[in-house]
Amino acid sequence: MDNEMALKRIYQVIAKTYFILATVALLVLAFVIMSVAIIDVIQEFSTPGLKPTVVLQSVGLLIIGFAIVETSNFIAEEEIFQKRELRSSSESRQSLTGFVTIIVIASSLEALVMIFSASRLEVANTIYAAVIFFVAMFSLICLGAYQWLSSRIRADNGSLIRTQ
Repeated sequence: MDNEMALKRIYQVIAKTYFILATVALLVLAFVIMSVAIIDVIQEFSTPGLKPTVVLQSVGLLIIGFAIVETSNFIAEEEIFQKRELRSSSESRQSLTGFVTIIVIASSLEALVMIFSASRLEVANTIYAAVIFFVAMFSLICLGAYQWLSSRIRADNGSLIRTQ
């Protein structure tokens, strides 16, 4: 039994170390992406004839960076700062809702940037962006349905449990 506890503790330390390194790496990559976006815009403003596509591409990079930072934050909150054993079903639902919300926001913003970029170049390319936007909105509707259904969970005895 002591061996099992020792192995479990070693695994927990290794897993936590991995999560810390992964979240730091994600944050560093997000800052690299942000730096590239800023440098691209500065270079674009320093040349004559401003091209809106470069600005829109930079916005797209910033949105991707935003999603990376939010994902890193989510991993840190879930795997580093929280005690997994103390989790309630309400906390799990709230956590899942937060993560799906991050995906919906990032997808929606990226789709909007793609629509504006594509409409300037070739209107036929807006179909792909519109599909991404539709999928993001469908995900939002599914999240709402999940929230509604999970707020009406019944206990084993059949009584309605209201959740937050």
